[in-house]
Amino acid sequence: MSDERVIDPKNAYTWDGWGTCLSWWANTELGTRDDLAAALFGTDTVGVEAAGRDMALPGLGLNIVRYNLGACTWTDGSAMVESPAIVRRKQIETFCDGDAWDWRAGANQRSMLAKAREVGADTFEMFSVSPPWWMTVNGNPSGAEHGEQDNLEFQYQKAFARFIAVVAGRARDEWGIRFASVEPFNEPSLSSWHAKQNQEGCHFTLGAQEAVIECLRGALDERGLDDVLIAASDECHYAGAANTWRKFTAQTRRLIGRVNVHGYERDESCRSRAALRETVGDGMPIWQSEYSEGEPDGLAMALSISRDIRYLRPCGWVCWQPVEALDWGLLDGEYDDQTPNPNGGAKGTLKGQVGGVNTKYYVLAQYTRHVRPGMRILGSGHANTVAAHDPSAGRLALVTVNDGAQRTVTYDLRLLTSGTSTARVRVTDTIDAPDARRYARETDAHSRDGILTVTHAANTVTTLELTTHGRTSGV
Repeated sequence: MSDERVIDPKNAYTWDGWGTCLSWWANTELGTRDDLAAALFGTDTVGVEAAGRDMALPGLGLNIVRYNLGACTWTDGSAMVESPAIVRRKQIETFCDGDAWDWRAGANQRSMLAKAREVGADTFEMFSVSPPWWMTVNGNPSGAEHGEQDNLEFQYQKAFARFIAVVAGRARDEWGIRFASVEPFNEPSLSSWHAKQNQEGCHFTLGAQEAVIECLRGALDERGLDDVLIAASDECHYAGAANTWRKFTAQTRRLIGRVNVHGYERDESCRSRAALRETVGDGMPIWQSEYSEGEPDGLAMALSISRDIRYLRPCGWVCWQPVEALDWGLLDGEYDDQTPNPNGGAKGTLKGQVGGVNTKYYVLAQYTRHVRPGMRILGSGHANTVAAHDPSAGRLALVTVNDGAQRTVTYDLRLLTSGTSTARVRVTDTIDAPDARRYARETDAHSRDGILTVTHAANTVTTLELTTHGRTSGV
């Protein structure tokens, strides 16, 4: 099979970058590990300790870090209600129990936040999954008794906004972290955030969302954080995000600096992605701020990335938990979620280790190491190809996922260059076989008169990197 794909700079936009959430994995002792910080946020090849052996991995170069503002405390005599299904590592400590502030809370997650910055991450967002337990209706940071009910007490709307702003100010003044954005919600329209959920969560009605957003803008501005934008609403699905945006008042929309949405809607037709982009308009930035699934080969992830970039046109793309069990992570996480709590609370400890690497780690590297922050995302002529260009360096990256039979693709580069260039090639096979390639360097390809023809093997992700003004760039 063959096809032609025209690389078109018309309607290009600037890429903010790739990222990950901290939350559960960084809440464990994994949050203190330098090798994981180097692998996730650096670009050098790094040795990562996994199940007693050392794995050499290409650094992903993630530059966006989403920090989880916690909701749990264990103050003596407190009335926090714990879901019977939650485990310890999914309980993120809050800095305030309603009476006093404890800035020592959540040390592991803050450790990884600092390590990420030191390695090279440069864009930070703080997000809340639930208000602190003592601000909730039922004292339970996993959700209300019934999932369709607001669980933030009406009287605490301003206090919740101030809480977020105070932590953002503390991060700026004491941690050396300037949050570019804060997100007060996490999938707020879902009715599944109930008191027996296995994680933190909170339902917000539309009116409650609007009230919190207004209070939050005021609280940030009062603390000299007027440059910190509000992102909203991190809905679970593209269609849900479009619905929320349509219902927001014009005043609320003016207070929002970016739309965040999660990638848990399969949307193979891509209609929901396109509809969300049309609903918010071309001028509103979007991040795909949380993506995950339990398929270790990375093929579904690559297809989702390509479809997001073509139809949703986000400027940032963020994975959920890079180290997680049951094939949900880029790396396989092994956690202690079973040790009984001697005090009768949530099971488990904050122990954790890396068990191995999933193929989708290498698949993500095909994108993150080559489509870099500040590059311009171009039209590619096909939903399975991502094209990015650095005009100043004359560097062009093409990343193609082929989820079917072998296919020959002709890339028409003549809107960028009519010359001859050498393309460096990297390939990851999404199959599991002894000779499967994992971000492997392959034989160079060559363009002539602005035309580049490449044969893509079945079930692969391929990166082509070349120059558009006569020099060959390294990969």
